[in-house]
Amino acid sequence: MMIFVVVIVASALIGGAASSTSIDVHANRKIGALFVGDTDRHTCTAESVHSRSGDLVLTAAHCLTGATGPITYVPAYRASQAPFGRWTVTSVYLDPGWLTGQDVNRDYAVLRVRADPQTAHRTLESVTGRGFGIGSFGIGTAIRVVGYGAGSGDTPIGCRGRTREARNSPTVTCRGLVDGTSGSPWMTGRATTIGLVGGYNQGGCVSFISHSPVFDADLTALMARADAGGPGDTAPPTGAAVC
Repeated sequence: MMIFVVVIVASALIGGAASSTSIDVHANRKIGALFVGDTDRHTCTAESVHSRSGDLVLTAAHCLTGATGPITYVPAYRASQAPFGRWTVTSVYLDPGWLTGQDVNRDYAVLRVRADPQTAHRTLESVTGRGFGIGSFGIGTAIRVVGYGAGSGDTPIGCRGRTREARNSPTVTCRGLVDGTSGSPWMTGRATTIGLVGGYNQGGCVSFISHSPVFDADLTALMARADAGGPGDTAPPTGAAVC
């Protein structure tokens, strides 16, 4: 769910029992706003994931469509403040299934980041703490979602729901996940994420039903490639969601 380059067309999707409405929540140092281009408006959400390098961030691949200029990650962003600094994305890593055909179940991107060059270099995880571990999706799992609606000067929002499967994709009914929350982690507890807002129809066509790509061995392999460094990938053009 995002506002950037593509236009999301509203549609009605039906399914799932209602869960809690999205509300303002405390900022989480593992979760931040993602700024694509030279702008003060964030268009997606991203989160730190644990790695040997300590400098990896996870978001939805469709967030990077048409990206030009710098990409910046701001953990725990709140009211235009950057309490843990601003981190520049140096490389983008995408799954082959997304690069060749925009497979909705591979709608994730791993980003390498570095600290502001004017400050002493420290890894992201040394500043914000150990990143999320990657878990496996399961039907009926209680999750919490925290992210940022597209905009600037705002605060994070969140909701809770229970997972199911729809459209052959991981799905959750979790109210209030507006455009900009693409990339937001599906958290089980404090340390693990089993999905993110993205996948089918770029995360969903309405604010109360969201989807996720599949977290499996392909994501683990992509994270290992990003952790090893080396050349990244260029995000392909992505069409609008079909809602």
